[in-house]
Parts: sequence; structure tokens; C-alpha cells
Amino acid sequence: MYKTQILIVEDEPILALDIMETLERHGFSDIHMVSSGEEALRHIERNRVSLVLMDIYLQGSLDGVQTVELLKKHGDFPVIYLTASTDDATMQRAKITAPFGYIHKPFKERELLVTIEMALYKHDIDEQLREREEQYRKFFEEDLTGNFIARADGALTACNPAFLRLFGFGSVEAALGANLGERFPEGHSWETFLRAVRDRGKLEYFESELRALDGTIIYTVGNFIGRFDGEGVLAHIHGYIFDDTRRKTLEQQFLQSQKMEAIGRLAGGIAHDFNNLLAVISGYSELLASHLRPEDPLSKDVSAIVHASEQASMLTRQLLAFSRNSVMRMEIVNINTVIAGMESMLQRLIGAAITLKTSLAPRAWKVEVDPGQIEQVIMNLVINARDAMAKGGTLTVSTASEVIRDDPALHFIVRPGAYTVLSVEDTGTGMDEATISRIFEPFFTTKPKGEGTGLGLSTVYGIVTQCGGGIRVTSAPGAGTRFDVYLPRASRTDARTAPSTEAAHPALGTETVLIVEDESVIRSLIARLLRMSGYTAIETADGESALALIGEREGNVDLLIIDMVMPGMSGGDFSRKAAERFPDIKKLFISGYVDAKVMEAVEPESRGNFLQKPFKSDQFIARVREILDRPGNTRPR
Repeated sequence: MYKTQILIVEDEPILALDIMETLERHGFSDIHMVSSGEEALRHIERNRVSLVLMDIYLQGSLDGVQTVELLKKHGDFPVIYLTASTDDATMQRAKITAPFGYIHKPFKERELLVTIEMALYKHDIDEQLREREEQYRKFFEEDLTGNFIARADGALTACNPAFLRLFGFGSVEAALGANLGERFPEGHSWETFLRAVRDRGKLEYFESELRALDGTIIYTVGNFIGRFDGEGVLAHIHGYIFDDTRRKTLEQQFLQSQKMEAIGRLAGGIAHDFNNLLAVISGYSELLASHLRPEDPLSKDVSAIVHASEQASMLTRQLLAFSRNSVMRMEIVNINTVIAGMESMLQRLIGAAITLKTSLAPRAWKVEVDPGQIEQVIMNLVINARDAMAKGGTLTVSTASEVIRDDPALHFIVRPGAYTVLSVEDTGTGMDEATISRIFEPFFTTKPKGEGTGLGLSTVYGIVTQCGGGIRVTSAPGAGTRFDVYLPRASRTDARTAPSTEAAHPALGTETVLIVEDESVIRSLIARLLRMSGYTAIETADGESALALIGEREGNVDLLIIDMVMPGMSGGDFSRKAAERFPDIKKLFISGYVDAKVMEAVEPESRGNFLQKPFKSDQFIARVREILDRPGNTRPR
């Protein structure tokens, strides 16, 4: 139902009734009909109208255009004129009332509905814009404008309260006599600014970075007017400075979020392709190792390949965590309990030269996270803090509960809502803005070559954002660093345990398994593993041929092994189509990475059946057996 009131002003009762019935059929419920301009005026005085359908040629003393002119004095709402014919003079009068549009009689039902929908939508957008403009106007007038007069040597001679607030002066007396040139940090010299005023006489929308009394950088936009004496020498500067820091901060956060999103997609794609290669390397290496005796000279060589593939797999898991495509097993967790359980280990990790302090909010809200991954977040942040305090210092881990409403500083970090905030703060070397803008990029590191992979903080970023949270970084050179990790408050209170992937039964079987995988080498490897364990393995490269194969076998397939990322029909689309035609067949999904949007295409009861490449042979066979042995629909045997 639409919560809008529509007023129909039409002197043809049959047409008015037809319009009303049409609107009611399409969800509009608050509809009123009048047949004259006078009635419309009386109605508008007593009601809040959302939209008016107005017949231009009304019977009575007021025609439609005259009526609209009077109605507009009572409110702002869209008007759509209904007319069978128009003359130029009437159309010119109608234009002055700024209607949303015109519908010519007779009109089709769809034309009427589309015009109304567009009018309401545009009016709603205009209302929002007006509200925002009003908010920004007040914000601009009351907070941002700092007016001043300064001599050419920079000495302030006059300023307003907003100017005092902007720079942190305690009083007008404290500001007068101060030198404006001292507010320009390095790289933004007063002399350069002064030269521009002398040369141009007036600077409009001039952007600059200025420094408050406490050293804080303020991004400003200002208009500056030079006042010259009779000899053409600059005597004074009149300035109107607007604090643009919030907008600039939002812009930087937005650009940063776009950059991180792009890097995340790139990292996820690389990890996916790399995991497919690792699946082949590790899978065939394990098969080869299984055919070698321990004393065989090649056994150590194969073991080295297996070990290298495991290390490479760890790197891709970190890339997937950064790109928010890692598999997470969510549970309700008390973050204080996690920190308390790690405290002694963290103390050993940071060493005796660093003092570890904890400040845990007694009633910090529980969060829904992967326990292992949140431990990794804490560990990585603590290691990062430790490395920033080579000469020792204090490391503080704290928690708090916080409700975020509409905080511009967090606009592109977290959405409004309830959060548990995990903070890790150090007294180390700190970072400049350039470093802060890159710390979450994969492989970016400030450490010497060979001391770190550059994946620690990128992993933290991926885990936190995949949980629906965000990270705020506060730092400055020589002033230490603080990471505030915002984790959404859990909406449930019960603990949910992830399903075990351990085999409850022997891994061997005789069932029929259809492998749907576009990579032929991986497909052959999986088929070989299955056949070695007694299963009947059928192979196909795409969803269309898989559906045809199942149809040919009249549904006599026990399990589908489906690669999620395939050209043409995706794994999710194939799964859904297979479920519609063959609901009894169970499924196991595999992929180099998992994307939430891709998994949404899968029927809910099968979404937990996922195994990430690369996987160990025994892990794969155990998972196959575990899924086949689950209670549920099975085909007749």
C-alpha cells in the first residue's frame, strides 16, 4: 500500500471514478475526488496532499490552471494536468504553475501509473535535496565561516567567533596580533598565498591546508580579497574561510574505499586462479606421494612440493581474507573473553620491553564472527603495534560498546548501528597520511626486505569488512597509532557451531558422483580420487551438459560436485536448476574463492556444503562421505 494521498480534480464523474479504481487496483488507498476548483481548495486546507491530478478545463469559476495557482499557496506537491485538448494560451498559463507533466485524454492505464510514479519519485527526491540543502545551509552559516582581516604582513586585525573556533583561539584578544602566516604548514607557504592575492586581487574557492593552534591540519576553502592603497600596494586581506575538513575527509575515505574495493577484486581474482593451480599441484603431489615408499629418493622431493603448495595456499587464504571472499564459520563471541584468553600469549609475543594493558568494557556487546579469524585480527594488530615500538612502549587493547548514528568521520567506514569497538593503541613511531592511505593494501609494508609479507593488515581489513565492520586508523608521526575495529553487535544471542567436516563414517563408497568443473586437469584429479575410493565418477565441463547427463541417467546420481565459478552457467545457477528437476541429489560446492553473491544463487539448504580449493585428498573424500551420509532425501537404489 502507498502511504500517499492523491486528489483527483475532474468534473467528469465517470472518468474520475475510473481513475480512482485504477489507482486502488495498484495499491493506492488514500484517494479523494472533487469536481471543482472551489472544492479542491477546501480539501487542501484540511488535508496533506501528496499529488494532484487536475483537469485543465473545469466547470465553474476556476479552471484547472487558476486552481493550481491557488493550491500552490497551501503546499508543495506535484501536479499532473489532465486534458483532452489545449490551446497555446492555456499551455503558457499552465507552464507558469510548474506542473510535473501532462496526460492527454484519453490515456492508457500504464501512462497514468508511470507518470504518477515518476512524479512522486521526483518530488520525494526534490524534498530530500531541499532538506539536505537546508541542513548544509545552517551548517555553513553557523559552523564553517571564519571571517578575518589581516595586514599584508599576516598580522590579524579582526576576526569573528567562527574564526576563533576554527583555529582554536580562546578569545578575540588572543587572535588579534597573531600572525596568519603561522597557520600555513610547510608546503603551503604564506608568501605563495600572498603573491597570488597581489597578482590576482581576489581568490575565489581557494583550497588550502591550514594548521590550528594544536597542530591539527584543517582543510579549508576560502574567498580572499586584497585591499590596496592609493599606490597599488597590498594593504589588507579580507578573508572568508570555510572549514572543508569533513567533506575532504569523506572524499578521502570514499576514494580509499574505492581503491580498497578494486584491490580486493583483483586480489580475489588472483587468489581464485592461483588456488586452481595449487589444487592441481597439491592434488597430484599427494597422489604421487601415496605411490612412493618413505625410503624412495623421490619421496623427499615430492614432500617438498606438497609443503610448498601448503605455504602458497596460506598466502592465497590471506588474499581471500583481504578480498572478503574467505569461508567464515560464524559464532556468537564475547570479545572480552577472546582477549582474556589470549593475554598471556600476547605478552610473550610483544616481549618484556613493551607493557601490555587491557581495558575491557564489562558489558561489551557480543559479536557474530569467526572465532579463529577474530583471534587473527587481534594477533596481527598487536604484532603491527609491537613492530612500531622497537625501543619499547605501551600497548593498550580495549573494548567498548558504541552506537553510531550519522557521524561524518565514519561515513565510509561503517553504517549507522550498534557496534562493539576493539581498539589496539601503541606509543610507537606513528604514520603519516601517505602511509595510512596504503597500510591495508596487500604486500605493502614499511619493514625492511625479508621482514614481513605485507599481508598482516590487509588480512585484518578483509576479515573485519567481511563481518560487516570497519576500521578507523588514527596516527601521526611520533604520536603512536590507534586502530579502532568496529564489529556489528550480534543480532542473536545463541551460539551457533559450525558443522564438522570430519568423516563420521569410512570414506569409501560406491555411489555415483557427477563432477561439474570447467578445468579439465582439476576435473580429472577429482575423478581419480573418487574412483580410488570406490565411487563411480562422471565428468562434465559445464552446467548445460551436466543437466543433460543427469536426465539421461534419469536422475540416478547421488552427489554433484560443482565448481562455483564457470563460464556460461555459473555453479549457483546450475545448482538451482538441478534442484528444480532433481531435488534428491546432494551437492558439494568447490571453488578457488567464495563470493557471497554467487552463493546466494544456491538453494539455502546446500550453502554450507562448500570446500575451498586447494584441498587435501583425504579432506575431500571425507567431505564427500559426510555429505552422502547426512539424513535427507536420497534417490531409490
